Amino acid sequence: MRQIILFAAIAAILLTSCADDKTFKKEDGTEFTAKPYGWMSKERQVEGVEYDLCAGNLVLSCVFGETVIVPVLLTGLELWEPVSYKEQKE
Repeated sequence: MRQIILFAAIAAILLTSCADDKTFKKEDGTEFTAKPYGWMSKERQVEGVEYDLCAGNLVLSCVFGETVIVPVLLTGLELWEPVSYKEQKE
């Protein structure tokens, strides 16, 4: 029983991403939230938002590379973290 609880706790910690959502304010005063994205969730990428590589997720992916599941989830869902927003002029 202890092993199951320990495994569940470790899995929860590993699957918690280092990348966070970020809220930005447009020039017209409206706010929006940009979420991190990865190679499996490209549709989350917001135009005008600049993203940086999330080093924490990359390191965890390398450390737990033998598990296969952890790197796929971390890089596939939350590899790029929103950093700043630049309003695009038309």
